[in-house]
Amino acid sequence: MKVLRRLTALVDSCLLPTVRGRHERLPEWVMRSLENGTPGAAVDTRETADALRAALPDALTGHPGDPARHEAEGGGNAAAADLVAAGANLHLAVRPGRRADQTRVFVTDLQMHGVAAALGPFTAGGSLRPFAEGAAAGVRGITAGHTPVPGDEDLPAMLSARAVTGVLRGELGYGGVVLSDTLDAPSIVDGWGVPGAAVLAWIAGVDLVRLGPSSGAGVRDAIHAAAARAVADGDLPQRRLEEAAERVARLRRWASEPRMPAQEPAPAAGAG
Repeated sequence: MKVLRRLTALVDSCLLPTVRGRHERLPEWVMRSLENGTPGAAVDTRETADALRAALPDALTGHPGDPARHEAEGGGNAAAADLVAAGANLHLAVRPGRRADQTRVFVTDLQMHGVAAALGPFTAGGSLRPFAEGAAAGVRGITAGHTPVPGDEDLPAMLSARAVTGVLRGELGYGGVVLSDTLDAPSIVDGWGVPGAAVLAWIAGVDLVRLGPSSGAGVRDAIHAAAARAVADGDLPQRRLEEAAERVARLRRWASEPRMPAQEPAPAAGAG
């Protein structure tokens, strides 16, 4: 029984549900998940962010932001201001910069204000420069996407050990949290089902699996059942979930740390 409870807590601690709309109280299944170790949720309104923080003060509160507007109106500082105003501490849609050094500057500015960046989508194809910049800048999260990885049986990057463990962890040396893109994309649902995709993502090296807004208590229960079977069969080592849970816990601790406001430079001697 203790082993089963431990596995249940590990799985919950590696899930990030999505709660859409205005909620002054979270859905009951999300509340139960938070009580069992789920680190937070993705939200899109201030009311829901406040409800999440009331239930779990140090929750990861993910928000998609507005990447196009942030890029046009001030980069990471503008994004941080918007997300802090929305009650969020995790930007779920940080786009890779097109210009050299753009990603590093955005991530650094955003995270200076206590908002963790989830950079992506990572596909293991195209230019890896923005992800190398992000890793060097200490980006707290990288999102593995839905795009198939060439030469890996057309597995999506989020289900591909070659992409996550080989390229992202190995070639780029990234040590932070790897998130999956949401599991409710039609290609994922039709190809593997949400529970099967969650297990494959953890096996591939993903730490935090994101549930889409259509997922509910039934999907969570099915993921728990699929994970228990995979652990029992030896396909998903429990230590992989423990490693993932520890990375997510470090991200949660970082995101809940108070940040000092930026200080105005002191006036020069004799000024005024």
